Amino acid sequence: MSRYRPEEPSPEERFRPDDGCPLFSPRLEAHLVAVSRGETPERGTFCGHCYTPIGRESVACPHCGEPASKRPPVDVVPAPVTAALRAQRATEGRWVNGFAYLGVLIAMVLPLSVVLTIPALKDSLILGTAVYAPLLLIGMRVFPGILGGYFGDRMGFEAARKKTRAAWEQWVAERDRA
Repeated sequence: MSRYRPEEPSPEERFRPDDGCPLFSPRLEAHLVAVSRGETPERGTFCGHCYTPIGRESVACPHCGEPASKRPPVDVVPAPVTAALRAQRATEGRWVNGFAYLGVLIAMVLPLSVVLTIPALKDSLILGTAVYAPLLLIGMRVFPGILGGYFGDRMGFEAARKKTRAAWEQWVAERDRA
């Protein structure tokens, strides 16, 4: 890579919203998921502001930039932050699954309506089946993928992010009061 041309982000790079809510860095999310699966201990060293895992001698958080001198690191991610991740993932899952099931319904009804509205297909069982089966198989792959994987994912992320921002603001208010 040329030193004059900045590196292009890869297509696999995670979307980072710029909405004022520092939760959840990829490292924090990976840590919380590993803790929930029992793969790693919950204790460690975390940024005192955004709770991203950091090294013990870190001067500032690599995610939010908060200096360790301003808000000292903590040993455990607070329960409200963990609950916010669970709520975010559940909301995203409901949206994605809901849109995917809508896609399944469309994939079942659309080929059936084609077969039942065309007289030649309606009168011949073999011909109707020969048309219905490929339309059903293709539709079962395409409609849930597009509706759930694209629209459900985007709408679910936005809905979940609103809840996450609200939970973050509430947590910050409680944390700063104490």
